[in-house]
Amino acid sequence: MTLENNENIERKQVDDANVYEYRKVQPIVGGISFSVILPKSYAMNLGLGKGDFVKVRQEGQSIVIEKA
Repeated sequence: MTLENNENIERKQVDDANVYEYRKVQPIVGGISFSVILPKSYAMNLGLGKGDFVKVRQEGQSIVIEKA
């Protein structure tokens, strides 16, 4: 079931407990990085705000983002 669609976000309810947001990866000027915008609710749940640092690591086929 699709809950929301726009050019960069697709939100899907996969079961009663899980809603997944699929977001497009956007290139950053300079060609050496990519950017993914986090859902505001995720950032708020972690207590993240403007200028805060996060830790990023790869685990197999997943990217894990944690509050630093």
